[in-house]
Amino acid sequence: MSGYVTFVMGGREHAGRLVEVREVVRAVGVEPLAGARAPVTGLLTLRGTPVPVVDLRAAADPGDTGDVLVLTADSDGILGLAVDKVTAVIGPDDLVPMGAGEPSPSGLPAYVLEVRRDAKGRPVFVVALRALAGLVPA
Repeated sequence: MSGYVTFVMGGREHAGRLVEVREVVRAVGVEPLAGARAPVTGLLTLRGTPVPVVDLRAAADPGDTGDVLVLTADSDGILGLAVDKVTAVIGPDDLVPMGAGEPSPSGLPAYVLEVRRDAKGRPVFVVALRALAGLVPA
């Protein structure tokens, strides 16, 4: 399945490749893990299965729970990424490459795969989700 899931993190729009995402759920019931060290900071029980969660949310309003991107399993199992808000699931052509001659931004974190533009012309960081979580090198 191709396309992207777009989400807000720290006030900035990001996109992850849809093939990396198993599902999206509200971040209700994410329990902090006592003594846990970053990057895994919480646990979500999803249909009886414990899912470790990396919380990427900005300091948010306590009433705003955010969303969790549940990533597809790899050799380490499934993983959840808590983000401020999932905004859309979009097709592969809904984010377009930067225009020819446009300078590529420099100094971006290694988890940023590329910068594309949305339908309104705004830049969107396309990210490697497990690298964003800090679990694999970018």
